[in-house]
Parts: sequence; structure tokens; C-alpha cells
Amino acid sequence: MFQRHMATTLLTVVISSVTTPSFAEAPLWESWAQPYPQRGEFAPSRQGSLQPRLQLAAYSTPAPLSNPIKQGLLDQARSLENKPQWQRAAPLGRTLVNKTLMETVQRLLNWQGALLPDALAQQFDLIPISSSNGKGHFTGYYTPLLEGSRIRTARFNVPVYSKPPNNLKNLSHADIARGALANKGLEVAWVDNAYLLYTAQLQGSARIHYTDNTTATLDYAGDNGRSFKSVASYLVSKGYKIGAMNHHNINQWLQNHPSVLFEALTSNPRYIFFHETQNSPRTASGSLVIPGHTIAVDSRYIPHGSVLLAELPRLDAAGKNPNGTEWRILFAQDNGPAIKGDGRFDLYTGVGESASSATYSISGLHRVFMLVRKPT
Repeated sequence: MFQRHMATTLLTVVISSVTTPSFAEAPLWESWAQPYPQRGEFAPSRQGSLQPRLQLAAYSTPAPLSNPIKQGLLDQARSLENKPQWQRAAPLGRTLVNKTLMETVQRLLNWQGALLPDALAQQFDLIPISSSNGKGHFTGYYTPLLEGSRIRTARFNVPVYSKPPNNLKNLSHADIARGALANKGLEVAWVDNAYLLYTAQLQGSARIHYTDNTTATLDYAGDNGRSFKSVASYLVSKGYKIGAMNHHNINQWLQNHPSVLFEALTSNPRYIFFHETQNSPRTASGSLVIPGHTIAVDSRYIPHGSVLLAELPRLDAAGKNPNGTEWRILFAQDNGPAIKGDGRFDLYTGVGESASSATYSISGLHRVFMLVRKPT
């Protein structure tokens, strides 16, 4: 997942091999509908996002407009309704006017057919979108879950800081880790695992469960203005033998090699500050994120408010073991600092371990089309 992901699996998919699973056969999509908030990587350009309490679609006919898809279409319509209808979006890519985007959404809201290329082609132009290699380049983002305390304890001794005053906001990550912000009333929470806090910073927010059995959202509040560097890349450069470079393996390895923890985490100069909230963070489009359907795009090429159709791996409930592919409706709603260029997509995968695994499983090259209503 660009900076978020340490490994990208290139998956070659063929349109003729697609099967349409029934609802009962798609446990992962069901598991992606959990009520926790999420934001994207470091995301000053994102205003955050929260997945709604919706049952994910499983692309069976004849009920294509199940709740998350209908909700996504309504969100797209709301994001477009106050924009000038003849204004052209995405100046470097598909320079469609907002009126065309809105008409596409409206037609999809009335669509009764299957959400498959051959069926949709009856009323929609399917415009291929690809990066330089001929397919869309997908990564994923998700919501980490943290255990925490509102006070420092022997177990919970890693501080989560709020944004400091201007004279301290540009401190280096190493200075912050050494305690430069300690005892200044900036501690939002305390967690028990510095690497898991890093994964929350990587994603831009997290859900935290406190020892008093309350929960809250840790949402992006700012950063120290430094550039991002991948901890995984640093560990690889040092020749450490970790195995597959995923969050689970790296976390386990660092727990077993605590002497490396400080140097590994501070190899990333960037540090993210959080604030605690019970509110619902939003995407850059102002909508709630829909797991398995919301994507971050480079809106210079792909306009927010557009609807896409992509052929993605079909995973098990643990977010692993791709078994064929399925076509999914996606909504261009969010931004990401590292999502740059045409054909670059970041898919929100949900909450917790299965969602984290899914980000690795879906990362790669996949066929994708923008849907545009045909003239009547």
C-alpha cells in the first residue's frame, strides 16, 4: 500500500474468469461492515472517514442496489448537487462536467440490472482507467484497533500526543520519542505498543478501547511537518530477517527485538498528533466511508463524485486467500497524499486484523472502469 504497505502483490485478472458470488459466499464483505472510524495515511487532505453500520453487498442478481451501494450513490449525489453543473472536474484526466457525473449517479440509482460489465454497458460507457502498466494500481487502507488507558500505567506507557503549540509542533520524531513533549498536558491517551501506534499514525486514525471499557476515536490532528519514510523499508535496508513484511510480522519481530524499536520507529521522521472524538470523521467529499467501496483517488485525474467498476480479488473472512475475482462498485470520495496519478486507487477495507490482511491481498493491478451514462 504505497507508504502504508510494505508489499504489493501483482494480480493478473481476466474478465472472462469472473463469477458472481452469492451473498452467503462472501464472508469478507460482511466482515467489512463494522462500526468503527478510519482515516487515511497521514491525511491532512482527508477530513477523516467513518464506516456506517451497513451490510456489504455481495453482488448477487437481482438486487444490485443493496444498502452500501445505494448509500454510496446517494453520497455521491449529495457531493455533486451544490457544484456548478457545467464545471469540469479532473483537469488532467476525464474532464467530465458535474452534470454528467450527476446524471450517471441518478441512472445508477434507477438501475435494475446486474453490476457486471456486459449488463452495465447497455446504459453506461465503461471508460478504462489504468496506470502506466495498463491496469489500475490498487492499495488499501483500514482502521487499526488499539488498547489504551487514560492514565499512564506500567503496561500503558506509550503516550499519544495532541497537537502541541507552534513552538513545539516541528520537533523531530526522535525528540518526541525521547520525551520532548512529556509533562506538558498534551497526552491524549496511553497505549501499550509503540509499533501499533505507528500503524494508527500510518492510517491517520484508530479506534481505541480503554481500560474503563469506554471507546473513542483517535483522529488526525496534525503532524510535525516532516517527510514520511517507511519503517518496513528501513528494516529491509538494515538486512533484518523478518519474513513477510506485513504489520503482524513486523510487530512480532520488534517485540522480540526491543533494542531495535527506537531506531526503527524514529527512522520515519514524520510524527502524527491525534485528538479524541466520538464524532464521525469524514472523507474529503464529506461522506461516511463505506468499507469495500470507498476509494481515495487523485482528483486531478478522477473526479470526486464519480462511480467506478473494478475487478478485485475475492477474499475469505480473514482477508486472505484470494479465490477468484468479483466486480465491485467503487465510489471516488477520498484523497491520499501518496495517491498520485491516473489509475492510482486506495480502497478502504474495514476494521482490525482482517481488514489489515485485506489491504495486502487486494494490493496490486486490477481492471477498472469509470461508469459514464450514455446519452439518451
